[in-house]
Amino acid sequence: MQVLFPTLTDLLVLAIAYIWVIAVLVVGEGLRRWRDYPAAMTRKFIHLGAGFSVFTVPFYTHAWAAIIVAASFLLLIFLASPKSPIKSLRNMFEVMAREEDYLSGHIWGPFLYAISITILVSIFTLIPTLTPLYPLPAMALTAMYLGDGLAPLIGAKFGKHWYKIGISVRSIEGSISVFIASFSGAWICWFFVDIFATGGMPYFNFVQILTLSLICANSAMLFEAMSPAGWDNLSVPLLTAVVLMITGVLIHPTMLSLLLGP
Repeated sequence: MQVLFPTLTDLLVLAIAYIWVIAVLVVGEGLRRWRDYPAAMTRKFIHLGAGFSVFTVPFYTHAWAAIIVAASFLLLIFLASPKSPIKSLRNMFEVMAREEDYLSGHIWGPFLYAISITILVSIFTLIPTLTPLYPLPAMALTAMYLGDGLAPLIGAKFGKHWYKIGISVRSIEGSISVFIASFSGAWICWFFVDIFATGGMPYFNFVQILTLSLICANSAMLFEAMSPAGWDNLSVPLLTAVVLMITGVLIHPTMLSLLLGP
């Protein structure tokens, strides 16, 4: 049975995670005011930067404490509105809002982004047998905030070859950037999270980790290309995490013992 009270270490790591995310928000707002950047630019800056908070998870004494950070920002993003009586929530909205967000009164893209983080962090920290496998969903989350975060920027600046899947229009250049950023991010994330989380997971060797990173990048690129605008914040990390878990079991069937529990 897990202890229900956070330790001093948990509180310290919580503080670091909050400071990091708040710093990203403040810098994003500062850039918007200083250089008069559009909300789309600062939104992407926050999208790219805030996700690194998932790297704090291995440092908690009780991994479930990470849910506190994820859930609290999920609530703040939901409450952010141009009509909020709280100035900081109005500013949060202004920093990240798209044109369509002004019609709904909510910043749905970042809200789905926060939902993805909350779901995956919750599953892999509340279920103790799954916590050693946290590097896999962390790789999927990295694909979301790095790969999916860079794609619109690269596509808008360098995109010359466009294609359509359903109602989603993407550029080949943007999709390639998703692949490269997701692969690089997954590789870095694996080693960072894995080393601190378990001291070296015994399940996968170098070649298998390389394979998982390639599959992560391919999956993120495919799901990003197929997803309607905004919904990729949900589809990319969750579906990529599922693909990685299935691939992990196929590569190393003993993972089933962790998935099924004692």
